[in-house]
Amino acid sequence: MPEDFFVHHPPERGRPTRRSVVVYMCCTSCCCLHTAGALLGALLGGGLIRAPDDPGFDPERRIPVVHWLFDRLPRTQWLFWSSLVGVFVASLPVCVLLARGIGVGELPFVPLIAFVLFGPAYFLGAWLVSLVRLSRWSPQPATRNEFWALHKSLCWALIGSALGLAIMILVIVLLQRDRTVVPGSVGFSLL
Repeated sequence: MPEDFFVHHPPERGRPTRRSVVVYMCCTSCCCLHTAGALLGALLGGGLIRAPDDPGFDPERRIPVVHWLFDRLPRTQWLFWSSLVGVFVASLPVCVLLARGIGVGELPFVPLIAFVLFGPAYFLGAWLVSLVRLSRWSPQPATRNEFWALHKSLCWALIGSALGLAIMILVIVLLQRDRTVVPGSVGFSLL
């Protein structure tokens, strides 16, 4: 980094301070911990083992690509995660409309950034869509346990989101407390 990257200006009032600069940076893995927590919470909350009486998400095996992932999981996992993908795809036109001033090269990143920043809202939408799909459009009759599994998916997603948010706040507080910088140098704090 060049020496004249940061210019030290004398204060307008008061005594001059030491020549030191602290720059805090955070990568996207810290900024999206609430969404990562929601993803993990929804996966764990929905259940990882299919019950023997659960018919599965595709008993006739009409959807060939995703069987390796969803065969061992309850049917509600397929409903929830496919609804999440549907909510994400449905949000694409809204993201494009909101990003009208952005260049064409950055346009594909806008929906991903929206998902990272507003992930828990996407999970709420996916929960609502999956409830409608389970009650209205399910080929097998829905049981009370399946509705409860969808509720647990949302609850655990919200708990995971809250834990991710708490970790983000804790990291910010710890970074604010740790201001040990050698005078005249630039301190970077990367997570």
